[in-house]
Amino acid sequence: MAHEIHLKNNKYRQWVKAGLGLGYLKEGLAPFCDDIGRQQHNDIINKIQQTKTPQPNIPCGACQITTLQPDHVRVSKGICPLKQDKCNCCFPSNKRPCPNNVCGAIYDSIIQDHASMPPAPFWKNSDVQQWSTEPWEVCKCFINAPGYKDKTSTDDTDCTGLLHVIINNKYFHSHIGCNVTGPNNLFLKVRQYRNMIFHSSSMELEESEANIYLDDMIAVLQDNKELVHQPAAQQAVLKLQDLKQKDFVITTECSEEILKQIKDEMTKMREFTENAATKVEYEELKNKFIELERQLAQEREEQTRKYTELEAVITEQKQEMKKLKVEDSPQQKQLQYEKAKSGCRTQLIEHYRSDILKVSAIPLQPDEENYYFSDIYIRPTITNKIEKNRGSLRKKK
Repeated sequence: MAHEIHLKNNKYRQWVKAGLGLGYLKEGLAPFCDDIGRQQHNDIINKIQQTKTPQPNIPCGACQITTLQPDHVRVSKGICPLKQDKCNCCFPSNKRPCPNNVCGAIYDSIIQDHASMPPAPFWKNSDVQQWSTEPWEVCKCFINAPGYKDKTSTDDTDCTGLLHVIINNKYFHSHIGCNVTGPNNLFLKVRQYRNMIFHSSSMELEESEANIYLDDMIAVLQDNKELVHQPAAQQAVLKLQDLKQKDFVITTECSEEILKQIKDEMTKMREFTENAATKVEYEELKNKFIELERQLAQEREEQTRKYTELEAVITEQKQEMKKLKVEDSPQQKQLQYEKAKSGCRTQLIEHYRSDILKVSAIPLQPDEENYYFSDIYIRPTITNKIEKNRGSLRKKK
């Protein structure tokens, strides 16, 4: 009954409609992500097989992320050549190379393909022991959010996880037409929409806002490089377009499905918070928040100071404008005279340049083209003869 009452509220219906759109978006992206993820995995494995000596033994299944030694070596203490923070290469004492000569190379490939700077793979989402055989376990390292450890395929990964992979994985960028790294790209905007929908305390949306969300989801699935040719993506586009129709029916089952997704996410986040953080990590996180608050306070103080200075300048300019408005007419006439004098001077300069300073190269035989006097003038040589005693002469140029 509670859902039925809610469904009579148009803003609530629009919120449910946007939530359903996220489900259709996931349906359209999943086959694409699965296909590109497999291509990336094949390329990584083929490269390892062609370049590694001795030859890698696949599958591996023997490594752990906490003890895996990468193929690359640190530059110096604490300095990773791939620019990753807290990379395994920086703590070599308790790290071991992959016994099958494969996992260290995959570790390097994941870092090199990560689009953030510095690279920040989310290792906790992935099972290293399946890297050599399961493409999606590699892709999950690009989901920079907790809660995807048990997601074994694109089918059981939500649209947020799929969007993370597309945005954070440089290998996927070559299969996307729009600029995925730009701050206002569609994929990033739609991922932000998802957070706004699921984290809405009112569970309400204006119809115009919901339609903007759906239009951008459609635009993502119609990306002009590959997605526009994917049957699953275009089938999802049709479903999203149906959602925008005035007569589309929103049922209690639709509403309950969205609420269930939100509840699952809250449970996932709570479990991660309770189990993932050690005391050291908690203290580090706490210190980061304190530092962030300090920086924000400084920023606010600086912005306030700049705003005050700007107000003073504006006030001063307003006063000057008032003075100009009450200026006597003689001052205005003087200003007009100075302006006319400057214009006359400019006209004279142009006249001299075009008509006075140009002459014919041969005055007795004028040609059609004149030249600047300075270009053809040759300074004459003048000799001064100075007579000295006894009739001698001294010449001086």
